[in-house]
Amino acid sequence: MKTKLLPEALIAFESLARLGSFTAAAAELGCAKSHVSQLISQLEHELGSVLLLRSTRRISLTESGHKLLPHAMSLRELLGQVRLDIEDTQQHIEGELLISTTPSMAQYVVGPLMAQFSKIQPKLRIRVDANSRFQDPIVENIDFCIRAGQVGDERLVGKLLGYSLDKLYAAPAYLNQAAPLREPADLARHDILLSDDYQASRQWQLRNAKELVTVNLQPVLCSNNNPTLAMSAVAAHGIALLPEIVGDSYCRLGLLQALLPQWYEKPTPMYLVFPHRAAMPRKYRVFIDFIEPALRAHLAQKL
Repeated sequence: MKTKLLPEALIAFESLARLGSFTAAAAELGCAKSHVSQLISQLEHELGSVLLLRSTRRISLTESGHKLLPHAMSLRELLGQVRLDIEDTQQHIEGELLISTTPSMAQYVVGPLMAQFSKIQPKLRIRVDANSRFQDPIVENIDFCIRAGQVGDERLVGKLLGYSLDKLYAAPAYLNQAAPLREPADLARHDILLSDDYQASRQWQLRNAKELVTVNLQPVLCSNNNPTLAMSAVAAHGIALLPEIVGDSYCRLGLLQALLPQWYEKPTPMYLVFPHRAAMPRKYRVFIDFIEPALRAHLAQKL
């Protein structure tokens, strides 16, 4: 009867394949080079196949070695996760958690949610970095980013949370004295508070489930800051096109009113982005379990 493959031998093989030398593999595993060599020889004997080609300069994998490597890598990841799971049962969830997102998301959604999360996990030290620029979570040591756009980096994981929609809002006081607004074409007769995103074209391309309409605008104010546009709308100075997460927060306070609610501009996909980790610490898993459904509730799920 054939003996079973030893996990220790598979781990040694994975380290050797990844690091490229017996010396480096032995140092990582905390054993002698001769022990690593013995484990590899045992593995080759059990499998009945040569896994490595050795030379004075380098080590290369045979075809059998290449086929075995993904399984050895999976075993290392599994053992790493097992270790974390066991440690988690003996420890509280604690440490630091750095979240990066856009200023609007931080102010209107992520900030309040993280304050709520800190009450659930009081030993976590949570910081929200509100930043408009693109940030690399690996380079800048950020645990999670909540941002627009797909992830084109294989080092990162990107989970689609939903879509941020820009919609129309105005104060009741403005609407009481302004011309009726029944369809997008009526916007030509209104005071417009315009984001810099649309300043070059001075147009909104509003859409609903069936059609797309281009509206030419004559703004009374332009700004690159959503809170500035929102507060100008609250002060009854015109109609603003705001991210739904911004406008709806003022609607809940009775300060703004949503207009033509079936129409929207610029659906923007929002992602939860974080470095790929072979083993996910419990504090990260708990955060993901909390933030994913919470953010999905604030974002459109279908267009």
